[in-house]
Amino acid sequence: MAIGRRLTRIVRARRNAPGPVQDPGAVVAAAQREQEDRLDHARRAVADLAVQRRRTELLAVQASDEIARLSRQAEDAVARGDDTGARDLLRRAIGARERRDALHVRRGVLDAQVQRLERSLGQVEERVEESRLRYLSVRADQDTARAALDVRRALGESGRDAADAATAAREAERAARELQARAAAYDELAWTDPDGPAVRAAFEELEHGREAEDELARLKQRRGIDPGR
Repeated sequence: MAIGRRLTRIVRARRNAPGPVQDPGAVVAAAQREQEDRLDHARRAVADLAVQRRRTELLAVQASDEIARLSRQAEDAVARGDDTGARDLLRRAIGARERRDALHVRRGVLDAQVQRLERSLGQVEERVEESRLRYLSVRADQDTARAALDVRRALGESGRDAADAATAAREAERAARELQARAAAYDELAWTDPDGPAVRAAFEELEHGREAEDELARLKQRRGIDPGR
C-alpha cells in the first residue's frame, strides 16, 4: 500500500474516532456559567449607557445655566449701553442654546436605547433564571439518582455482609457443637477405662468420704454423743 493512502486512512480514522465521553452535568454547568457571564456583560453595557445618559443630562443642565447667565449679562451690558458686549454675550448664549438642544436630542436617543436594552435585558434575565432553575433541577435529579444508587449499593453490600455473618455464625455454632460432642465422648471414654483419671478420682472420693465418716463417729464417741445421731 502506498504511503500516501496509508496516511489518508490514518487521518480519516482519527477524525472518525469517537471523542471522550463528557459528563452531561458538567456540560449543563458550563452552559449555565456561559449564560450568566453573557448576562453580566449585558448588564455592564446597559449600565455604561445609563451613565452616558446621565452625563448628557448634566451637560444639558449646565448649558441651560450658562444660557441664563449669559442672558443676564447681556441685559446688564445693554443697560450700560455696551451693545458690542451685549452682542458677544448673546452670540455665546445662542451657541449654548444650540449645544443644550443637541444634548437634549442626544439624551432622548440614549434614553430610548437604554429603555429598549433594559427590556431586552429583562428578557435575558428571565431566560437565564429559567435556565438556572432547570440546571438546579437537573443537578438535584442527578444527586437524587446518585444517592439512590449509593443506597442500593449499600443495601446490597450489607445484605452480603449479613449473609457472610450468618454463615460464619452457623460455622461457629457447628464447631461449638463438635467440641461439645468431643468433650462428652472423652468423658464417656474416661468412665469406661478402669485405670482412667475419672474412675480413680471417683474411687478416691468414695474412700475419702468413708474415712471422713469413721472420723466423725470416733469424735462423737469421745464426746459421749450417740454416733447414730
